[in-house]
Amino acid sequence: MFRFWYVLPPKIKKRFLLVLGAGLSSCPIFLKPAFRRTAPWFIGSSLLALDTFVPQVNILSKSFWRAKNVIQEIAITFDDGPDAEITPKLLDLLAQEKAKATFFVLAKRAKRLPELIQRIEKEGHELAFHGLDHQKIWKLSLKKFSRQIEQGLAILESISSKPIIWYRPPHGFIRFDQYLWLRKKGLRLAGWTIGVWDTDENVTAQEISERILASLRPGDILLLHDGVADRLRPQTAMLKAFKKTLPVIKKQGLKPLTLSSLWRISQGGISAF
Repeated sequence: MFRFWYVLPPKIKKRFLLVLGAGLSSCPIFLKPAFRRTAPWFIGSSLLALDTFVPQVNILSKSFWRAKNVIQEIAITFDDGPDAEITPKLLDLLAQEKAKATFFVLAKRAKRLPELIQRIEKEGHELAFHGLDHQKIWKLSLKKFSRQIEQGLAILESISSKPIIWYRPPHGFIRFDQYLWLRKKGLRLAGWTIGVWDTDENVTAQEISERILASLRPGDILLLHDGVADRLRPQTAMLKAFKKTLPVIKKQGLKPLTLSSLWRISQGGISAF
């Protein structure tokens, strides 16, 4: 648990502690008879909220957020790309270190940079889907959600030479009805184990490096970003940190694989989800 707390920026820790304090101070309310009558509704709503907004909880919507039964394997994933400046440099670095990664791309960005999508696949990395754009999909009706997913997939499939298997919703937030639709569509829901808040505007490469190296363990899925949603600010701090940490990760005996490779190993070689 400590490693998850360690990677949080100070402002997020303060917010968490404030919410925790407010919750504890409200405990006497939970003992009143009026609350007991509404307790089932309150508990059910709380569980649905956790399932929607915390990808690692997996109460109803089962996401692949960490691998079991592995010795040295991890998955490194990149969201919000491709980016014309950062993604090619990441690919150069991954080739130099003989490491594989999974790129969760935004379809509208991919449409503008098809050559980068083709390079990702050509160099043995995995292409995955992060959405048509970076809208908060949990706010969308199921009809609009399904239409956006199908539109985004059509764009990627027109560029990609391989089928798209994985979907990671923006911020990891997804409703249960949307998850069920994805299952019918044949998409697997991807979460993550460790996020290091590398898109914060004032984060430094040193902070990102320290968070990665202090937190990463075998079986983990590391979340990084080669883009920043619809903003134009390049991920230079992340790139600098990754250049420093990737060789160290490999020296520690960790083996970066694609998400699908990590999944197959965790399932004993079974490829079905």
